[in-house]
Parts: sequence; C-alpha cells; structure tokens
Amino acid sequence: MNVLVFNVGSTTLKYACIDPAAGRRIAGGIVDRIGQTDGDAATHADAARIAIEQVGDTLFSAIGHRIVQGGDQFQQPTLVDAGVLDRLKQLDSLAPLHNPPARQVVESLLHVDVPQTLVFDTAYFATLLPDAYLYAIPEWVYRQHGVRKYGFHGTSHQFVTQRALEFLGGETSTLKIITMHLGGGASITASVGGMAVDTSMGMTPLEGLVMATRCGDIDAAVPLYLIREAGMTADEVDTLLNKQSGLVGLCGSSDMRTVLQRCGQGDQSATQAVEIYVRRIIKAIGSYYALLGGIDALVFTAGVGEHSAEIRQRVTSPLRHLGIAVDPVLNETCGGDVTEITAADATARTLVIPTDEELAIARQVRMG
Repeated sequence: MNVLVFNVGSTTLKYACIDPAAGRRIAGGIVDRIGQTDGDAATHADAARIAIEQVGDTLFSAIGHRIVQGGDQFQQPTLVDAGVLDRLKQLDSLAPLHNPPARQVVESLLHVDVPQTLVFDTAYFATLLPDAYLYAIPEWVYRQHGVRKYGFHGTSHQFVTQRALEFLGGETSTLKIITMHLGGGASITASVGGMAVDTSMGMTPLEGLVMATRCGDIDAAVPLYLIREAGMTADEVDTLLNKQSGLVGLCGSSDMRTVLQRCGQGDQSATQAVEIYVRRIIKAIGSYYALLGGIDALVFTAGVGEHSAEIRQRVTSPLRHLGIAVDPVLNETCGGDVTEITAADATARTLVIPTDEELAIARQVRMG
C-alpha cells in the first residue's frame, strides 16, 4: 500500500508518495510560495491538485496528512470523516498558520476515492503528565481556552526515538533518551522507553530553544511591555518574536551554516548568537537529565543536528561530567542511517539519526 503524504506549511506544500513497508520514496516534491504573486499555486487546495497530477492518482491507495495541532482531542492517527473535520476546525485558533491550510487540503481531496488519515504533530506528547503540560496559571484558562503545553515536532521525535531504541537494542522499556530536533525550528524531548515525558515547545512552537527566527523562552511580560511601552500591536509583537528573533534577530542570519562561517571569520554578533543558541540547548539537556535521573542516549537530528559537527561538539563538550562526550573523528565523519559518535570514555551514548517525517507518517497511516 503506497501512501501519499502531505506536509502543509503556511505557504508551502511538501508531498511524497511512499511505500511504507519498504521505506522507499517513490515520488515527491514541493509546491512553493502558495498565495504569492510569483507562487506555484493560488491556494493550498490548488497545490494539492498539482501534487496529485504530478504523482498520478493510481500510484497510491491512501493519503496521510501532517496536522500540526491536535489539541486534547486527537492523540492517535485519525481517519477523516465529516465529524472529524468539524472537530478539527475547532482547533484553528491554536495553530492559525498551519491547521487551516492543512484542513483546506483535506477538504479539497474528499472527492478522491481513497481513505485519508490525519497524523498529528502533537500526538507523541499525549503521554505527558499534567505536571509537565500545565502552566502555573488558573485552571479555567486551560479548561476554557486550551492554554497548555502541547509540544511539536512530535512525529520527528517519535521516529528518531524508535530508531534509537532499535539501534541500542536490549531491554528498551526503561531506556532514557533525549532527542534534539535542531532545524529551522528547534525542540528537545525527553523519553523513557519510547514514551515522551517532557518537551521544550509549548502551546505554540515559540517556546523553548533558540531557533532560526523564533526567540524561544522569554519573560512572559516582554510582549506586554512592548505593547504598552513601545506602542506595538499584538500582531507586530507576534511577527517580532516568531519571524524576526532567534538567530536572525541576534546576528541577521537565520541559516546556521552562514552563522558558523561568520563565527570562523571572527564576527562577534554571529559568535554571540551561536553561544546563546548552544547555551539554551545545554540548559535543556541538563534539566531533562535531572528529571530522568541520567540518560542512556542523546540523539541529534534535523538539518543542524544531522549536518553540523561543530554544533554537536559545542553542545556536548561541556557535558562530560554527565557522561556525555563525542569522539572528534566520528563526529566529523558521521553520515548515513544511524551513526554513533560516542567517545570511548563516555557513559551515555550519542547518536546522529536522520529524521524522515514523511516516512513516519506513511507508516502510521499503514498501521492505522
């Protein structure tokens, strides 16, 4: 059973036709700059039509959709029907940039005579306990408005955690693993036996680590201060924190490759940006180490995590007292599927594992 997977962004639609049993990508592509004057499509529905035309409607027998926000309602892969779409629409306000266009794609394909399954980015974090997902605010704010930690990048964290468990082998039910999804967006998750116990992103993907354009953790009073004292609107603050902060706010570039290159040339703002970026990751690892009572493995994944030996070295070097250390040669030469880069004297193992969210979604559709 081949699965056509749709991964919808605010202005993009990535698609891939995958044989989940073989783990083979048969076809795929991206429809870019949706809704823009120079874009590939006017709407996300048009983008989905273009994708199916490219793939061919006889090549797949099921469709899987990545949905960013599942709220408290959706914690498993869910087959689409009218009732599901009504419930999904209620979550638009929790992810206004991603859920509505994804739902538009689903609705535009109801005429296609194959089942559609929704796979939620938040589902892996359904195992979080209330002390992990509740904020220290009045309970009615959560009950009436859904304000709580949901976590994101769940499909990626779940995929690489399972790959780590397979690689480590033995009795996996008690293995303590910290996974770091370091890409344009960045998050870190603590898992025990393949079940998430804490994660850095919150009600939205803005919380947690420093990212390409997002600030990560910040004093909750800062937005209020900017509105009251700087005269900014709520939308302007939203844009500032989500699109003009993080690496780009600190040094003017959102691409870690460029930032590191500038570091090597002695650029002070780039150097400080990397130091802040790395410090936030180290703090998160330390807090999860304390929560878990130690770790068995640390996993790097996504664009920066998989490809930047320098970031891996900067993150792990201060952690030798926790038993975390990487072999410099292995760190520089890693590649392929699952690569271990653990130093000989380390007690925790460090792995680099490529993520594949589309394959993960296809497998969940097949199993569901």
